[in-house]
Amino acid sequence: MTIHQSTLPAGDASPLPTEAAGVVLYPAPFEAVVELLRRGIDTLASAEEFPKLAIPPVVARSLVERAGYVQAFPQLLGTVHSFAGTAAEWKPLKEQAVEGGDWHTEQRLSDLVLLPAACYPVYAGLAGRELAEPERFAVAGQCFRQEATSEPGRLRSFRMVELVTAGTEEHCLAWRGTWLERVADWFERMSLKAEIEVADDPFFGPGRRIFQAAQRAQELKYELKVPVADGLVQAIASANFHKDHFGEAFGFTSGGATGNTACTAFGIERIALALLHAHGDRPAEWPESLVSAIAGADA
Repeated sequence: MTIHQSTLPAGDASPLPTEAAGVVLYPAPFEAVVELLRRGIDTLASAEEFPKLAIPPVVARSLVERAGYVQAFPQLLGTVHSFAGTAAEWKPLKEQAVEGGDWHTEQRLSDLVLLPAACYPVYAGLAGRELAEPERFAVAGQCFRQEATSEPGRLRSFRMVELVTAGTEEHCLAWRGTWLERVADWFERMSLKAEIEVADDPFFGPGRRIFQAAQRAQELKYELKVPVADGLVQAIASANFHKDHFGEAFGFTSGGATGNTACTAFGIERIALALLHAHGDRPAEWPESLVSAIAGADA
């Protein structure tokens, strides 16, 4: 099925900045590209059966503690705080809220954190199970990371779609390799020349270099990198093998051993920015062949 360019709203799709670094507003043409990308990922995912899950923007703090995210990436995690005091206790703070003072001094950490990656709730849902067959999920969520910089594409609030699997080590490694090729082929059809590179995660603390070196040596993470602005190349998708980290953390098994997991992650805004950089910031003027390729119509 061909997706016609006439269905895309006219105008400039460039995101609009706000007073908060790394938080932007998206005009209708940008959101139309996002919808095309979601359709394209759905088309790719039709190669297998992926039950869909919509992940909320907050998750239990205990989940990310158990998953190891707090220990590994405390600099990126956004926590949820709230005021739990009385009206009398709030009274001296009220004026500070108007004047921009320290009204937040009595805020207390809640049982929630902002979602750092869309896949984490999936692993918690497998807790204690023996997986007779590989499990698969397609998840999407609004994520948050407290990034230190805010160049184009380096967002603190962003959308992530992930295809996730859990099973034996053999299954997860083969699955990761297959999906790395599928995603690279999709980008190629969109005329995005992705460089596939072994990568590492931004571990925090004195042991970060050891963890990053081990991750690279074992080739656990591959990133697909594309220009998103002039002189700026970023990862717009990744293919990851977590080994038995989440199987051990959440106590699920496969094939009589601790379960392994893998995921393919799509940074929706970054892919859209790469398309705007490559093909122009007015999607309504893109050729129909490109629009159809994004939506997966020619897959």
